[in-house]
Amino acid sequence: MIRPLLSFLWRRRVVAMLAVASIALAACSSGTSAAIVGDAAISHERVRTDMVLFSFLSGLSGAPCGSPVDGESADAACARFTLTNEIQEEMVKAYAATHDITVEDRAVNDAIEQLQQSLGGTDQVEARLAEDGLTLADLRALARRLLLFGEVQDAVIAERLGDEELRALYEESKDQFTTVEVHHILLQDRDDAEDVAREATAENFARLARLRSIDPQSAESGGNLGSFSESQFRSQFDPVFVDAALGLPVGGISDVVETQFGFHVIYLARRDVATFEDVRDQLSAQQASRVFGEWMRERYEDVDVEVNPRYGRLDGATFSVVPIRSTENEPAGPTQQTPGL
Repeated sequence: MIRPLLSFLWRRRVVAMLAVASIALAACSSGTSAAIVGDAAISHERVRTDMVLFSFLSGLSGAPCGSPVDGESADAACARFTLTNEIQEEMVKAYAATHDITVEDRAVNDAIEQLQQSLGGTDQVEARLAEDGLTLADLRALARRLLLFGEVQDAVIAERLGDEELRALYEESKDQFTTVEVHHILLQDRDDAEDVAREATAENFARLARLRSIDPQSAESGGNLGSFSESQFRSQFDPVFVDAALGLPVGGISDVVETQFGFHVIYLARRDVATFEDVRDQLSAQQASRVFGEWMRERYEDVDVEVNPRYGRLDGATFSVVPIRSTENEPAGPTQQTPGL
């Protein structure tokens, strides 16, 4: 299970990294720094310190700090992963400074308390930190940085994803938020189906389904096929059946409908459409990665980024630091030792 702080690290940082689209950026030598992001320098010491912290957080979930490519050491992969996140952090810090975004002490305290509770208390957390030469103060400092990243992400999304765009998305995808419950009675013979269609009412439909339907699974439940979003219903059932069912008013019963499976009598028991207000947060969450990814891509276009080749190069497709000799088709020959150490 990913702990709360890890959730910020992966969902806020790594997802943002993968969401951005391709643009060409060169990775130039940055001398004694690990990287230069605009006017900000990321030192080798910062990378070394953050590697320990990121490794600690990764270890809590059993995940590695970075993913080594063929022949690459774990430390080198962790250094690349760490530097990738630090570059993104510099982009975020600039936005936070110009928009007066800060993190309250209470938010940091809450994050640390959640982690302590999940690990069994303060003593257990401090013991785990001490194993890696870290202190609770180190963890608090990183928590503040991760929380700031999250605050900026939320601010960017709120700024760029207003009600007008969300309402348009709602109208375009309303079938995702429409729940239908459809019942049917399946028969082999058209004449039998016509008899059932003449007899069926909303009140006796379940009884008739149990007595007459040759669909054993739904017959046991009175012909009920279950509840689906309208989009799921369209994708999972025969198109002729779908059109007939969704063409009914709620409570309506169809005439005989023939499909490849036989002859159906269909009852539309329910069709509920969630309101925009009910699904606004869900729509926003669905679009969050795309919106923040677009914003991050713009930052990379506007800000000069230079990566010390001892760590690798900045990949134009993912904006992550990759081994210097890796290519789009063949990630070969990474650095064997931890860069910059």
